[in-house]
Amino acid sequence: MVDNFDDIDRLDHLTSQQAPAAGPQRVLVRIIPGISPDTHESQSTGGDESKFGLPADQAREAIARIRANPRLQLDGLHLHIGSQILATEPFARAVEALGSVAALGTFDVYDVGGGLGVRYTLEDEAPTVEHYLDTLAAAAAAYLPAGARLVIEPGRSLVARSGVTLYRVTTVKRTGRTFVAVDGGMADNLDAALTGQPFEAAIATRMADAPDEVVDLVGRQCESGDRLVGELPMPAPAVGDLVVMPVTGAYTYTLANNYNGALRPPIVFCRDGQARLVAERETHEHVLALHRPARQDPIGVYEYP
Repeated sequence: MVDNFDDIDRLDHLTSQQAPAAGPQRVLVRIIPGISPDTHESQSTGGDESKFGLPADQAREAIARIRANPRLQLDGLHLHIGSQILATEPFARAVEALGSVAALGTFDVYDVGGGLGVRYTLEDEAPTVEHYLDTLAAAAAAYLPAGARLVIEPGRSLVARSGVTLYRVTTVKRTGRTFVAVDGGMADNLDAALTGQPFEAAIATRMADAPDEVVDLVGRQCESGDRLVGELPMPAPAVGDLVVMPVTGAYTYTLANNYNGALRPPIVFCRDGQARLVAERETHEHVLALHRPARQDPIGVYEYP
């Protein structure tokens, strides 16, 4: 996906070092569609002021440069309007935006990106995959050339519901509000703090118990914003309880960090009653191994090529 002119320069440099038998590098040019769906500001990527993509006049110049380079092959156009979008209408407008750039030429491939939202909370109403695909297909038939290849990037909608996170309660504190602190937080679920993404959570061993208290489920980081779930109904939480948070298969482990010395959790795949460790629990030794002892030689100065 070519997003800017520097990308073209890099590709020109890299492909010039390849053997001719490798063939041309196939690319798409990302455009700015001018569409801002109803989602968190940080997850909206298709508006006129987005850092992603090129406006029509610059896209036209990028296309001309790529077509003039025998080592590059322009297959089509790309856009992406955002993430966690709970309506299908913006996706139809995205397809229309691709079709409206007829002045840039006719292409074989039109990539409309991803962004289909999922149900994180009981109040969410997410489109079905079938409704999403029907919307895209109808828009493609209306706005794109016959026979063009339509590409989508399902992303979050494929993996979010496949993951859950398990925490252990470390502290229950009642100071006018009830705070239930766990052994994780924004270091392993940055999405909650970064975008305000709401989640559900429950005590894993007492799922059927009726809630008798409203709590704030908070993490271990030194930030007031380290709140995983606010105003959560929960049955009598106690230290040692296991808390399960569903729909954490996307943008949790990939955003995990070591803030406040936090360590990344393990990843365990489960199926048919069997569990398999696929990513080890991070240890302090893993983190300290990255720190170079002061007695060694300095790393020197490096120039960016």
